[in-house]
Parts: sequence; C-alpha cells; structure tokens
Amino acid sequence: MNWNQTMGYVSSVATLLPIAIIAYLQLYKNRSLLVLMFYYIITLVFNLSSEQIINLPPSVIKNIGFFNNIVDAPLMLIYLLYFAKSESLRKKIHVTILSFLVFEVAVTLFFGITSTTITIILGPGILLVLLFTSRFFVEQVKIVVQQNKPAGKALMATSTLFAYGCFFIIYLFWYVFETPNVQDAFLVYFFVATISSILASIGLVIERKRFKVLDELKTTRKELSMLYPNEKIIFPKEAAGSFEEEEY
Repeated sequence: MNWNQTMGYVSSVATLLPIAIIAYLQLYKNRSLLVLMFYYIITLVFNLSSEQIINLPPSVIKNIGFFNNIVDAPLMLIYLLYFAKSESLRKKIHVTILSFLVFEVAVTLFFGITSTTITIILGPGILLVLLFTSRFFVEQVKIVVQQNKPAGKALMATSTLFAYGCFFIIYLFWYVFETPNVQDAFLVYFFVATISSILASIGLVIERKRFKVLDELKTTRKELSMLYPNEKIIFPKEAAGSFEEEEY
C-alpha cells in the first residue's frame, strides 16, 4: 500500500467523524449543519471512488467527481450561513448562492461535463468561500479572545479556512498550471481533508455543549412566560456565537 492509498483510507475515516457526530448528536436539526453533513457525505463518496476503495466504472467515478466539484461551493456557502450575524449578511450570502448557481448552469450548458467546466467553476467558487470564511474566522476568534466564549465556531471556521486555502493552492497547480503528477495533488488533498475534518469534528462537539445551554434557556423561557404571561422578561438570545439580550 502506497502513501496515496494510506492517506485515502485515513481521509475517508476522518471524513466519517463529522458525519457521525452530526448524526449521533442530532445536530442535523440545524439546517446549516445538515447541509454540512451532506457535504461530508459527498466528499466521502468522492474519496472512496477516486481511490477505488469502492469499485465503480470509470464513467461513474468521473460523474461523481464532476458532481462533487459542482456542488462544493454552493453547499459550503449554505453552511456558512451558520456563522452570519446579521440578516443583511445572510441576504448577501443567499444572493451569492443563487448567482453562483446561475453561473454554474450557464458554464455547464456551454462546455458540458468536462474538465474545462470544472476549471472555470471551481476557482471562483473556492474564492467565494474563502472570502466569507475569512470574515467569519476573524469574528469568531475575536469572540473567543475578547468574550471568552467556547471555541466551537472558531474551530469550525478555522477548519473551513484551512481547507479552502489549501484547496485553492491545489486548484492552481492541478487545473491552472496543470502539474503532471496528479498523485501528489491527491496526496495533499487527502492530508488537508483529514486535518480539516478533525478540526470540524472537535468544533461540532463543543457546539453541542452550547446547544444544550440554549435548550435549557428556551425551556426556562417557556416556563416563565406561562407563569408571567403579562410580564416582559429579558432572556439571553444566542447570536453568532455570543449572547444578546432579547425582550419577550
């Protein structure tokens, strides 16, 4: 077994971690985390097929790779809504997603299911994810440092920033500069996917603890609202990793 095969197996196991955590801890109740789970499932299938861990016809493997690259940026942008603080920023992300989908459809209709299509689509998609993730990464690190909040979201943002920063470098060497040694690119990809999945998994576990606190607050809110229906009670409401006051 060579390094590529070894890292292919390791990467597949690492990718299973966030899928299992989201499923076991029922984090899929959050729509953004459900999309993240779907993203990792697609990545896992791509890993297994590209390294022939599961034996599929070459044409099927090609289509899986194409589908993986096409849905990559839209899925990740939907997931990034999890970090958005304001409604205006959420609207910007929604507009970005719709615009990018239109762009993908237009390119695919013009060039078909080809490497040219992937080259044109993948670069801008990675850059868009990097643009939003960089902002969220800075915001979450500030929250952890200045407000001493749990680092769950910060680790999740770090995972995405690390992954897509490396993916852009891989994209340049593989698609733009057309580096002849494809196996080296796969090796780096598997390594990056492994580290990113582990960071995301740790972040998800920490986030689950925060969700428990929020569930307790919601229960308390309902109980107090029933006891004092005519009173205005101030409850802390979670907003993008911190707590803000909301009046009920």
